[in-house]
Amino acid sequence: MSGYTYTTISMHPGKPPRVGVNIYPDDQGTVSYYPADGSARAFLAVDYAGAWVHIGTTSETTVTDTHVKFARDLLEAAARFLADCERLRDQHARQTTDQTTPDRAA
Repeated sequence: MSGYTYTTISMHPGKPPRVGVNIYPDDQGTVSYYPADGSARAFLAVDYAGAWVHIGTTSETTVTDTHVKFARDLLEAAARFLADCERLRDQHARQTTDQTTPDRAA
């Protein structure tokens, strides 16, 4: 397993406590979408190594423009994350190929 998670709790005088969950998944990580399917609740779930993060709507709240903006911001950030992951993967593949391809004599 090459991935890992960790959680931090920070408490400083005069400031509210903060909890951070950091997930650096390997092939054991999952991202799932659970649609509303007739109810007022839909959510995304990110699960890895005992850590999980769920992002969603609640059945007690009317979905507003603020919720839609949050979802769009999440989508845009995920798209940028995907682009960086693909770029880094391709960069690593090129470096690996360059290191394993023997030089050819002219």
